[in-house]
Amino acid sequence: MTDPYLCSLSQCIIDDIKLPDGTFRQNVLSGGGVYATYGMRLWFSSPESQRIAYSFHAGYDFPISILQKLLSLNISLTQIWHSNLPSIRGLATFTSSDQRIFVYQTPPIGTVPADLPSSYLNSKIFHFICSPNWASQHITEILKLRDKQLPPPIFVWEPVPNSTIKENLQSCVEAMKMVNVLSPNHEEAAALLGLISEEDEEVDRFLSEDMLMYMADKFLSYQIGPHGNGCVIIRASYKGCLVATKEKKEIIPAYWTISRDGIKNPHVIDVTGAGNAFCGGFMAGLLRSNNDVFEAALYGSVSASFTVEQLGAPRLEFDQNGNEIWNSGESPHERLHKLRQRVKEKIKERLKVKLKERIQGKLKNKDTNHHQNGIETAEIDKDNNIGKDDSDIIGDGRDLIDENFRDRMSPAD
Repeated sequence: MTDPYLCSLSQCIIDDIKLPDGTFRQNVLSGGGVYATYGMRLWFSSPESQRIAYSFHAGYDFPISILQKLLSLNISLTQIWHSNLPSIRGLATFTSSDQRIFVYQTPPIGTVPADLPSSYLNSKIFHFICSPNWASQHITEILKLRDKQLPPPIFVWEPVPNSTIKENLQSCVEAMKMVNVLSPNHEEAAALLGLISEEDEEVDRFLSEDMLMYMADKFLSYQIGPHGNGCVIIRASYKGCLVATKEKKEIIPAYWTISRDGIKNPHVIDVTGAGNAFCGGFMAGLLRSNNDVFEAALYGSVSASFTVEQLGAPRLEFDQNGNEIWNSGESPHERLHKLRQRVKEKIKERLKVKLKERIQGKLKNKDTNHHQNGIETAEIDKDNNIGKDDSDIIGDGRDLIDENFRDRMSPAD
């Protein structure tokens, strides 16, 4: 068997869901590992989908319908059966304010590296959602068990929400040195850095670009990755995410956003698992883009877009020719193309502002020098504020556009 590319160690949970109108849905496939795996699977059609690995615990009451849904993905799937234990089950209650309250109905069982087949241990990229101590243990164990002749894998870590408290910051710092990608959401990042408490209800202020940049800088001031060259991705709800390395920071927009009048997007039904799916899509994007974390985040945003469109995981169907259809709509690659175009337009607008500022700055200096030397400035064009000899300024503008736009071009472009 060929070794997998991607592997998630996180849970498979069977949810019961109570909606605000009292409607009750049972046996909904859920769990961070499931959503991450779906986020990966969107980008790998069969038979390449077999390069995605997922191992999960199943109790004596595991629904056959759920197993069939997982098997239909045609991935490398390993079931760890427990004849004396119930499956991992949760109750998700949605309030009228769209808040989701989750509680376990049965004891959770975590997947550890020792549970994985040897081929899974040789994956290129691993994903886990856990506490900092477990993150360190997982990485140590994977490196111990995997083929020593293989290059080191990439580790993508989502801190489990109940571990993101300021008292755990130091243990998180130690774990960050071992992972390549740290990905909390904006609330978790703020809580971990001690900026908010559990009682704080004004968490939307942490969605501002300035605050996201500030938090990213704080994380980057610690070492992320074995050589300090890792990145932090702060997932920011409908704003998208901030991807930050020591060299560069960029906001990657969400595919589905809140409309301009603040009304919820009708495509967004349930955001449960969107962050996990983002991480799965991001991992697929790393493979597709030769480890470009900014390009990979576009894949993550698209994976999240398919996850929020319904209760539970995205729906995989097939047309009469056997082609895959997700959520009965457009393909992931179509959405990726549209999102790339949006990002490029945003970059163009930002570069126009930078170019205007640079031209105005140079003209101001030039005008000052002319006056100081007693030189008339009548040759400056009154409409464009650009003189006849300003080819150097125009050249600077072209260089600025070429430099920045080329930096964000996809290899596919």
